[in-house]
Amino acid sequence: MAEKKTWKGGRLGPFHLGKRYKNVGTDLGRLYAAHDVDTGNAALVVMPADHADLESWRVRATSQAEPPYLALEVEQAPASGRLPDLSNMLDLLTSAVERLEKNEEARAHLTGGAVISWKRWVGRMKRLLRSPRGLLVAGLLTPLILGVLFWPRVPGNSARPDSETRASTGVGTSAMTVPQAPTLVDLDPSDVPAITYPLPARPFSDQAKVPCFPKSGEVEINGGCWVALEKRPPCYENQAEHQGKCYMPVSAKSHEKKRREPHSVQP
Repeated sequence: MAEKKTWKGGRLGPFHLGKRYKNVGTDLGRLYAAHDVDTGNAALVVMPADHADLESWRVRATSQAEPPYLALEVEQAPASGRLPDLSNMLDLLTSAVERLEKNEEARAHLTGGAVISWKRWVGRMKRLLRSPRGLLVAGLLTPLILGVLFWPRVPGNSARPDSETRASTGVGTSAMTVPQAPTLVDLDPSDVPAITYPLPARPFSDQAKVPCFPKSGEVEINGGCWVALEKRPPCYENQAEHQGKCYMPVSAKSHEKKRREPHSVQP
């Protein structure tokens, strides 16, 4: 009989396993925080202690607040699949979530949204460099990279023809005549607070609170002032999602500025 292969961690199917949640009970098996390597979506992965009756199902569960509904979508099922086996699979996953109900780290993992592509790429590179194969590849590429960086440059190649110089100068001169925008939106991530899904139950400490200014496009939600965006879910990482829309919080400083503005007095 062929020797059974042992799993050594890291990649499991379409998921990359991260932190293992312990103290969840030996009957459940091993429970991990994970991410889908293709989409970056957060996931929980259970490696059950008893998998004799495990079948290959792939399902998607959905719930929506407005209009309210629950759905179980079957993406892939075994040809001879039995509903009791599907029910057992869902019961096992339900038990895994129930045992993490008070785990704040698990809540943050599952509600933090997808890991963006460049972070997944950095993670893959780190895992590759920690492996023996990655160290071998890095050793082979290092001389090549150093050779490119220190390759002698021919002085004649750095000089550009007069016509090219004149052309580039002309482009720069014409660019100077382009007018500047009257107002710009600053999307520097350091200036935008990261918001955890879903929209919080109370306003942030630096967020404008009621009464809001509807004429400025503000809406009141949970005692805070928000601005609805044209973007629809899935929202970006610096946006809050609420009832099928994406929102950004209004700064409290903007309200202070509006209250300080002089108002005309009617005679």
